[in-house]
Amino acid sequence: MTVRKFSLIFLICIALLLAACGGGQEPAAQPTEAPATDGGETDNGESEEVVEGEPAADVSCSGIASGQTIEMWSPLTGPDGDEMTALAQRYSGENEHGITVNHVPQPEYVQKLNASAAANQLPALTVARVINIGELAERNVIQPFSDEILALVGEDLQNEFPANVWNAGAYEDQRYSIPLDIHTLVMYYNKEHFAEAGVEEPGNEPMSREEFEQALEQLDAAGIQPIAIGTNFQAETMFQTFIQQFGGQLTNEEGTEVTYGSEAAAQALSYVNELKQQYSPDISGTGDPEVAVFKQGNAAIVFHGPWHISDLQQLDFVGFAPLPQVGDEFAVWAGSHQLALTTDDPAQQAAAACWIGWLSENSLEWAAAGQIPARTDVRESAELQEVAAPIAAIASGADEAVILPQVPELEGALWGEFGPVVNGVLMGEESDVQGALEGASSRSQQIIDENQERYGD
Repeated sequence: MTVRKFSLIFLICIALLLAACGGGQEPAAQPTEAPATDGGETDNGESEEVVEGEPAADVSCSGIASGQTIEMWSPLTGPDGDEMTALAQRYSGENEHGITVNHVPQPEYVQKLNASAAANQLPALTVARVINIGELAERNVIQPFSDEILALVGEDLQNEFPANVWNAGAYEDQRYSIPLDIHTLVMYYNKEHFAEAGVEEPGNEPMSREEFEQALEQLDAAGIQPIAIGTNFQAETMFQTFIQQFGGQLTNEEGTEVTYGSEAAAQALSYVNELKQQYSPDISGTGDPEVAVFKQGNAAIVFHGPWHISDLQQLDFVGFAPLPQVGDEFAVWAGSHQLALTTDDPAQQAAAACWIGWLSENSLEWAAAGQIPARTDVRESAELQEVAAPIAAIASGADEAVILPQVPELEGALWGEFGPVVNGVLMGEESDVQGALEGASSRSQQIIDENQERYGD
């Protein structure tokens, strides 16, 4: 075969091959404009939203929250922890969405949360002490509530709680926690001693300074130790209470400037010291020895936290009342347990929010654990007296509860410095009250400034 014939046959084969590949189809029409991916307009000019991917998840208790099992940590390790476990078990068995809540008490819960965050092994949510919210938020341990998740907790939540407790759950203009309770100091009193001394029992409103001091005098005259005042936590919370009652504060409203080197602070500490030296100079030490003295019937009054209610209400002679108002305005030291999310998983967040909403609405039962319900409608309900009479007796002070501003590690910066001064004055080791408080406030300010640099403005 000649080269010319070979070339002709080769060209014919190529032509036939190209025709077969084309399949006789016309070229595909090219789009005249790119399709809209994030919204556009229809031909009639109306707005049209275009959604990519799967439809939006149903963020509700019966939607993505349904069937979830969530774990909640807390610092509740005593009888209050048992009560919380019982509530979690009740919700798990009764809710119609198949949500299961497992409550796990953690004695050192902040350290445990920090370690678990580093290992990416956090639970769905935690009960947090209000003083730790800012610190946990800064460390990205707790997550802010989105509007969508917050709506699952309840509507118009801001108006369900006292402003002081609600505001404490916000940090850097975001909602990080929902209030569960308020725990204020309680005035425990011995009803038998009051009757013996002819002192009228206090009601659900604070005694005036005149009424309080007259009661102490009558008890003393009857040969009864009027009040048990120790050192450490009890004295420090009394100091913080009376600063506010005498018109002062530990810090400014923002928690950035220390103000307890004031005249009001010196007046408050001097008043606590006068009561102690006159009526119970020998009580001191850790472990709440002042409560032990009262429990044994050896003192008519003791001021302390509500965690002693479950124990002391077993004694027939014990009564419960708010702290007296010895200054121009009523105030009382308080803390608060708040509920915070520790997961960013949408389904787990939704389930946690459904549980938080139920727990808040049913917090009347939480009062049985010795805590004042944070919700105003629960706190003011007639049923509170039936469920937890001691809590009903002190609930009126919730609106005036003294809670520190939401600043990371603020409590440590303050209490770590004024605490030794309070103890030193009460133990007779420090006589210059004003000077000692001014020195401590300067040291507190230095720590706060250092914390601000560490955490950022």
